[in-house]
Amino acid sequence: MKYKIWNKQDNLITPIGEVLTPEQVFERYPAARIEGIKYIIADQPINMAVFMEFEATKEHYKRLGVPITDTMTDQEVLDAISYWEENPPAPEPTAEERIAAALEFQNIMMLPNIE
Repeated sequence: MKYKIWNKQDNLITPIGEVLTPEQVFERYPAARIEGIKYIIADQPINMAVFMEFEATKEHYKRLGVPITDTMTDQEVLDAISYWEENPPAPEPTAEERIAAALEFQNIMMLPNIE
């Protein structure tokens, strides 16, 4: 999904098709009115498919391993998040899977060497 920062002036469309004016958004989400707090919305017609506070979202994705730096613009951060979501890293084996593999290897090593 592609993202953008809401400019606090455009109407937002919710997933149920409701069109919200900026004033209606501010009534439902009072923190959105505060200057300096940015909200991420979807860059698509149903733009309120997401409504996430920018800084918290940025920190969350940094912890997940998205390569976000302090020198990136807001849009570069959003592009990095989108790219990471569309191209997730390969899953690492769980502890249980590693234990199972080690036990299987141990069992194979215990088999008699038949020649």
